[in-house]
Amino acid sequence: MASALAAASLAGLTAGCDDDKGKAQVAADAGAGDAGPAQPVIGGKLGEAVAQAASGSPAGAAPTAGAADGPPETGVFTLPGAAAALPKDTPYKIEIITEGGEPRAQLAAKIDPKSEQKLNVTLALRMGGPQGLPNLELGVSFKADKPKEGAGAAGAAAGTAGAAAGAAGAAAGAAATKVIAQVTSATLASMSLGGPPKELADVLGKLKGSSVRYDLSPANVASNFKPELPKEADPGLEPVLEALGEAIGLLTPPLPDKPVGAGAYWMVTDRAVVSGAGLPVLRYRVFKVEKIEGDTVSFSVDTRQYAEGADLRLPGPNGDVTMTIDRIESSGKGSFAWSPSRFVPAGGDVSQRVQALLVPPGAQPAAQRSVAQVELTAKLAAPAAQ
Repeated sequence: MASALAAASLAGLTAGCDDDKGKAQVAADAGAGDAGPAQPVIGGKLGEAVAQAASGSPAGAAPTAGAADGPPETGVFTLPGAAAALPKDTPYKIEIITEGGEPRAQLAAKIDPKSEQKLNVTLALRMGGPQGLPNLELGVSFKADKPKEGAGAAGAAAGTAGAAAGAAGAAAGAAATKVIAQVTSATLASMSLGGPPKELADVLGKLKGSSVRYDLSPANVASNFKPELPKEADPGLEPVLEALGEAIGLLTPPLPDKPVGAGAYWMVTDRAVVSGAGLPVLRYRVFKVEKIEGDTVSFSVDTRQYAEGADLRLPGPNGDVTMTIDRIESSGKGSFAWSPSRFVPAGGDVSQRVQALLVPPGAQPAAQRSVAQVELTAKLAAPAAQ
């Protein structure tokens, strides 16, 4: 079972490479023809905001796809293009598109660092179509990690960098909160009568005690995710923790430095790594305030991701292989209710899909391409009252 889990996590991304006929069928099934994956469905002003942020254009002047200063038509940035869109020394930037209606309020996190918050997380990660890890139900406990010696100065430096990127400048000098999300239980999301097979239950049980550590800035930006598996756990389970970290990040809203009201939305640009694929991307998230009730803010979020360079290194039977990304499409959606006192929302859901056409070493893009796909879905809910 351990080897099967590891194989699924490492080899799933290159499914559909066996022969030309098989590749054509996989591409057709995935909706990807010679023109590459379908463009993401992010319409209206949110779609315009995504395009504007990708190009650096001011609001109201959406660029033409494929133009020199616009978002890359293939979904793949050149390395200089990615650096121009978001300099390497800039961790993120927050750009308000619309401040929303009245009344407006300044959104700010007010987390008690001594608090513990628990969630049930339903997590699914699919790689290469039907392959992937089974849908899981995770119990997760969130706490502020005890700071290590010298962490305050490092956090202050990170806060200053965030301010330079257009984040909440007033709190820029404050240290980031070190958060640890610890898995307290793990089982299959749906089980036949009698529960999962003992061998699978034993493998999943090793997830208990694993964790994802990350930073939460004063502007509520989650970053620097670090998964940690227990020594006895199957390494093939690491994509589970990567996916958990990605879901947490997607549902943690970076907060603007101006008061906002219902209907407000803003763009957050940062860098991320796709779970299960090890693919660095430039990520654009549009957060929209759907409504505000007391101290609870209901959000929707739309995501668009671009490959940060055309090279993708994948494990192979004889060592790592570097594939060329010919085209890529990645988009996602989510909704959640946020309150200032929580590390993460008490409820919400998110989905994220990446679909790419890859070219093996030495092959011509038009002649030999394979389809790769990764899909992440997550649902967060408060534990049932005991």
